[in-house]
Amino acid sequence: MHMRRALLVSDDVHTLAWMRQALTPLDVSMIEARPSDITARLAEDECDLVVLDGGRTPDVLAQAVENAATGGEGVALLLIIEPEALGSLRLPARLRGDFLVRGATSEEMAARVRALVWPGEEATSQELVRVGRLTVNLATYQAHIDGEPVDFTYMEYALFTFLVTHPNRAYSREVLLRRVWGTDYYGGSRTVDVHIRRIRSKIGGELADRLETVRNVGYHWRG
Repeated sequence: MHMRRALLVSDDVHTLAWMRQALTPLDVSMIEARPSDITARLAEDECDLVVLDGGRTPDVLAQAVENAATGGEGVALLLIIEPEALGSLRLPARLRGDFLVRGATSEEMAARVRALVWPGEEATSQELVRVGRLTVNLATYQAHIDGEPVDFTYMEYALFTFLVTHPNRAYSREVLLRRVWGTDYYGGSRTVDVHIRRIRSKIGGELADRLETVRNVGYHWRG
């Protein structure tokens, strides 16, 4: 499942909180806007998804999203509607769209978002590891910091994810070679040090500080 960017649109703080709760377990970076700012935000930010609180005029607001999206392409729309709007609902023809009746669960919203923006490649929350600004997708072998991809080599990614998914335990270089590189690897143990240095330089800052050296032992990830 690849990282996506979502624009959450509502005038209501409780609705925005519901949207955030639903999308937080997914591989999504989020920005927020009021309905009156839809056009400006879509012009400024490249988004894959708009989660729109339709309020009393869902068709009008949905049309605004369609008009603001570049040619109506590339952006999916999840429209939140009131129960009484079901009979007259019309989703925009040029957008991939779905709707959700207000009062639905966060789990239903998440399921509809997955179907809209990751058709055929949905990942479960168990396949996503989040640490602060970092998201590691175990299903697609990708890592992102603040939504930006980290350019790991395969072995850097493999070493990094092993440590991140086994936090608060020190591993010697020999154990890391055996667990990450495999039993048929015959190179020197210092290759672990080289990969650790490269990983730290790529994740930087507070995240790099979590990847600690254990003197005379090896390395561990501070969870």
